[in-house]
Amino acid sequence: MTFISSLARKNSVAHRLIIRLGGVGLALAIAMATGLVAADYHITTHRTEERFQQIEAGYLASVAENVWLQDGERLAQLVAGIGQFPYVQQVRVTDEAGIVLAQSGSREDADEIVKSFPLARFYSGRELNIGRLDVSVSKPRMLTPVYHRAGLLFLANLALMAGILATLYWQVYRLIAQPLAHMVAHVRHTNLDETDWEAPPDNLHDELNDLATAYAEMRRALERGYHTLQAREEHLRLLFDNSPVSLWEEDFSEVKKAIESLHGVIGGGLDGHLAHHPDFVDRCAALVKVINVNAATLALHNAPSTAALLGNLEKTFTLASRQAFARQLVAIWNGETQLSVEGEVKTLDGKPRVVVVHWRVTPGHEERLDRVLVALENVTERKAAEQALAASLEKLISTNHDLERMTEIAAHDLQEPVRGIVSFSQLLERRIGSTLDGETRDLLAYLRAAGHRMQDQVRGLLAYAQTAPLGMTVEPVGLEDGLCRALEELQGEIGRRSASVKAGPLPRVLANTHLLGDLFTRLIDNGLKFTRSESNPRIEIAASVDGDMVTVAVADHGIGILPSYADDVFQVFRRLHGPEQYPGIGIGLAICRKIVERLGGRIWIDTTVTEGCTIRFTLPKAP
Repeated sequence: MTFISSLARKNSVAHRLIIRLGGVGLALAIAMATGLVAADYHITTHRTEERFQQIEAGYLASVAENVWLQDGERLAQLVAGIGQFPYVQQVRVTDEAGIVLAQSGSREDADEIVKSFPLARFYSGRELNIGRLDVSVSKPRMLTPVYHRAGLLFLANLALMAGILATLYWQVYRLIAQPLAHMVAHVRHTNLDETDWEAPPDNLHDELNDLATAYAEMRRALERGYHTLQAREEHLRLLFDNSPVSLWEEDFSEVKKAIESLHGVIGGGLDGHLAHHPDFVDRCAALVKVINVNAATLALHNAPSTAALLGNLEKTFTLASRQAFARQLVAIWNGETQLSVEGEVKTLDGKPRVVVVHWRVTPGHEERLDRVLVALENVTERKAAEQALAASLEKLISTNHDLERMTEIAAHDLQEPVRGIVSFSQLLERRIGSTLDGETRDLLAYLRAAGHRMQDQVRGLLAYAQTAPLGMTVEPVGLEDGLCRALEELQGEIGRRSASVKAGPLPRVLANTHLLGDLFTRLIDNGLKFTRSESNPRIEIAASVDGDMVTVAVADHGIGILPSYADDVFQVFRRLHGPEQYPGIGIGLAICRKIVERLGGRIWIDTTVTEGCTIRFTLPKAP
């Protein structure tokens, strides 16, 4: 910006500064001139009074004497002498009758100061009035030099002020206006490099130089922030466009206004209003503005382009879509900012898609809802898999139930022939036992023992089939209740073996009291059975809570189980010792596993314990 253009620019800093300073200078010049006029007028007026006093002191007696003597010539000289005083326009002497005796000048200016002096004469001891001396002073003549001097002073002040303002304007332009103009041009030219900025000279360490330096630093910071923001925006745009999930960027501001208009109009919640006014859902859906969608959205709806999708949105709506959108309206009514709800949409060619709608108001837009991100998670295949899994599970449960029923029937039906084998072998021994040789009697004894073992196995199989049936009642119960049932049932065996059973605090679980009693009975009986003959059995029971599950440990100090057999012992009829060492058919721990798994837990051997055997199982914690 040049000096001339700066001068012509009315809204420039320099121009406004000079105008304001010029106005102040003009007011001061006028005030000074006015003060000078007032002071000069006062001085001139005072001098005029002094001249009147001079006339009274120097001329009045002579005038009175010549009026008394009626010396006209001398009187004319005196009047002419008085008329020589500055600013006097007329001097007139009259007698007591008002007849003019002598006169000098004329009364040209009506604006005048008139001073009258009475003329008196003492005669025979008394004062006689013999006339009057009138002196007229012209005010315009008196003020002319005053105005002249004030005008000269005013013009001198104006000239001085003009010089000062011109010098000041040049300095303001050079030191302020010109650097500021460079800065403005630099700000407007966003593509200029920093080297294009014409900074003040290095030897000027003033505020503008500091401002220019601060601006350059701010510009560099803004440029870095701008490039960072661009990179982040590009990154987010890539994520948005290439996300495998359908994303919609929408504006719900008009929807919020429509919902807010219902406050004070309807009573209660919005759900009831929507139930009686389903058209309100459609009106709100029409108010939603779709800002952008990504490629996954087009693929989800089989749309060739964004315009094709947005132009046929009504084809994608279903009853489930409207229900999901109604849930979004309720969320807005309740002040919620995020929501996940299951819904359904259709492709443009009419194929249904089951989706989970994730609705979220982006941070910073909670007040107006003008930026809402909606993600549609396509769960069509997962839903189909879940339905297939549910059908398979239902079929498996039915098959398992049939299998248990068949096992129960088979075990029940096997008891009769097994009982017959045992009975006939005993009858055969009584009738012909005395005639048999030793080898035959041993074979008959083996037959009878095998029949007893088979009979026990059939009973165990029947017990296994009848334990923990499907559809059993599960409720919050105390572990102590099941333990008390077991101790009561095993009271005789515990006393006979001089065993001790100790238990710590036991929480409540979701289970069945009868099954808990059976579970503790079999685990404690297992600990009593597999004990060294020279020691008394000691069984310790403890429990701990881990999240939603309760872990129970039943520890004994018996012979223990090798880690390699830790899984085998839970199989049906799996025994690690012969019947001549420890009684039993190998069904107890299998039944324990079935009980625990039916109750929603798991059971295992703690292989980290080297002394005795510790069996742990988990059950759901009671609420």
